[in-house]
Parts: sequence; C-alpha cells; structure tokens
Amino acid sequence: MSVPKPKDPESELAQFGRSREELDFWLTCTGAPLVVVEKQALTVRCANRNASVFFGMETSAFTNRPIGELVGNEAAHMLGQIWSNAPVGIPGEPFLVRAVMQGQERLLMVQVSKLVVEGELLRLFTFMDAPPQGSVALAGWQENIIAMLNWLPFGFEIASTDDQIQFVNLQFNEMFAYSQDEIESIEDWWRLCYPDPDYRQHAKTMWETSIAAARAEDREMTPFELDVAIKGGTSRTIQFRHRTIGNFNVNLYLDVTRERAYVREMKVLAETDPLTGLMNRRRFFEAAARLYDDRDAHSQLAVLMLDVDHFKRINDVHGHGVGDMVLKEFAERCAGAIRNDDLFARFGGEEFVILLAGSSAAQAPIIGERLCALIRAQPFEVNGVQIDVTVSIGAAFRMAEEASVEPTISRADRALYAAKHAGRDQLIFEL
Repeated sequence: MSVPKPKDPESELAQFGRSREELDFWLTCTGAPLVVVEKQALTVRCANRNASVFFGMETSAFTNRPIGELVGNEAAHMLGQIWSNAPVGIPGEPFLVRAVMQGQERLLMVQVSKLVVEGELLRLFTFMDAPPQGSVALAGWQENIIAMLNWLPFGFEIASTDDQIQFVNLQFNEMFAYSQDEIESIEDWWRLCYPDPDYRQHAKTMWETSIAAARAEDREMTPFELDVAIKGGTSRTIQFRHRTIGNFNVNLYLDVTRERAYVREMKVLAETDPLTGLMNRRRFFEAAARLYDDRDAHSQLAVLMLDVDHFKRINDVHGHGVGDMVLKEFAERCAGAIRNDDLFARFGGEEFVILLAGSSAAQAPIIGERLCALIRAQPFEVNGVQIDVTVSIGAAFRMAEEASVEPTISRADRALYAAKHAGRDQLIFEL
C-alpha cells in the first residue's frame, strides 16, 4: 500500500488561505449556487446570491442555519457521508443527492471542496439541479447504488489509490463511530484505530503485505482480522477484505467480534472441566505434548496422579451435591499449592493429574507431600458439615526415552495404586 507523505495542515492553510473580503468577492463573482459551511457541524456560514435564488431565501437567512434545513435531513446525512479529501480549493467528484427544498423533492448534483478562510478550514458546497434521468441514466443508478450500499450489513468504503477515503456507507459510520473530520488521512486511521504503537505496526504490516500480494496477482486480498479501537474506548474484531477496481480501492469491513467471542467460549467449554474449572483430559494431553516437544529428553518433568480417598463413601453418606462441592474445594486447594506453569487437570470422577514442569528430583516430592498435607490439614466444610478428606498420590519422573506423556502417566498410575494399597493418604514415587 502506498502511503502519501502526511500533509502539514499549517502550511496548507497558509498556502491556500483567503481573507473574508476575498471570499465575499469570489462568491459574488461565481455563477453557481455556493454555500460555505462549518467543517464539522455542517452549519452554514454564508452563501452567495445564486444560492439565495436557488434555495429561495435571502442571503442573510443562511447564516448559522443547519444545512439540513436547506436540503432536508436525509440529504444532509448524505452530504456527511461523502468523505471527499481532495486538496484545498479543488472540487471533489460530483455526486447526486435527493433533497427536499421548500416542500418539494429535487435531485441535486453536488460538489464539495475544502476552503481556508482566515486560517479556518471550511467546506464549500456547489449545488445545481441534476439533469433529468432520461438524459443521464447514471443519476438513477447512483441513487439506487448508494441505497444498496447503505443497506449492506457490513462496512463499505471507497478510497482513492493513495487510500484517502472518498465514500463510506452507514454501517461504516456505525461500526467505527469516527467522522470524516477525525479521519482525514490514512495516518489518522492508523493513529486512532490502533493506539498501541506495536500493534499499529503489526496492523500496517498485515495490510501492506496483503494488499501488495493481491495487487501483484490482480485478485481480492486474502481476508484477515484485526482488533480495532472504536471511538468511545471499546474494541471490535474486524475482518478486512479489499479489492482494487480501476482507480479505486474498495474495502469491506465485517464485524466478527461476537462470532470470535463465541468461538473462544466454545473452545473454553470444550477444554474445561465444568465442575472444577480445571483443564480436561483433552486439553491436558495437548498441553503436555507441547511441553514434551519443547524440552529435551533429559529435562525434569514429573507427573502426579491424585485420587481422593474413599470418595464413593462421601457421595453415599452426604449425597452427590456435597461430593461435587468437595471436588471443587479439593481443586482450589491443590491449584493454590502449585505453580502457574504446572498443568493441572481433572481426569474424571475423583481423579486428577498434575504435570510439574521443570521440577528437580528434590522439588517434586516436596510438592507432592505438600499436597497430601494440605488436603488432610483441615476438614472440608460443606453446608455446615465438616468432612475429613485425604488424597493418595502416585508420581513418576519423565524418563529419557519417553517422547510423550502417556508412558509417564502409566508409571505414575502404578505408583498411585501402590499408595492406595499401602494405606492411602500418602505419596509414592516410581523411580
């Protein structure tokens, strides 16, 4: 994407600025209906005599009047949709507006340009009646096309080849909430929509490389997604689509925030034990595989298999609801005793597994003994009932020849069986 050198507003104002006297003289000498408006609010500052005749009102009546009172609210909204960024003093491309003037509907052809008066940047609208539809078929087509673009359920933008915005549809305005006064150049877009400098650079790189590849092959850009800062402090995940058509860049913006949030939520549900909030077996094996792949065969990885002692008795005596509460507190106590880098999962029922990452031969047994002591130290209180709980733990270190976690788990499981057979409430390491 070719990015033009940012304009210097002050030098632009100085180069093209006019005095109020010059403006009055120029308006008087121009034969077309001209209306000068405030840049942001689209409030009329002044108009020439031809505009007075065109709109059927005295020139003095134009001052401080919203432009919607001249052409109707729908047409005024359309005027705000045309993001013409032509240089100061150069009229933009003409476009059609269906206006309501003095209670009558009229189809107008409008050009907009920027005008500098005594250091202030204003907008200048040139109005004329559009040719009859019979003589200019494009007039009807433009109305229909703009109506269709405004109906689209995604943001639509037409930009010049140097990425200066020329037109946006209603959904674009609603999606980003920035006005044409806030995004006058491509640099304004990068600055406002990507406030973090590092992420901004990432976004620019994604855009430029994707655009270059698409243009080189004369095809649509491969879609990609970015998190975009929206006016007001929120953020949305936007999918970007682009195609260069003739002398214009056509950009589509799809808000996929809700869909991506749903996907993330479904992923969490698919990988999380619903009772304890721990990772489930599937997620554990995926995460363990990455650890085994990332570390050499001699790195210290240890697996602890945990089983709540006599859990069936808890369910039989107190009910399954109480049993569930015991499992939740059991998971919370154990999670507080291990490190953030360790993997902790519920394998099913009352059985849990912990993968200790980077624990030495001396550290792993200490962690296991700490877990046993932590569970037995204080009864579990559920609905006013105190329940004594203990845990049996079988453990094993990863052996050099073990390329996956499954063999380590099998040896830890044998050690767990031995701990139960030896009287429970203890840790046994298979060495």
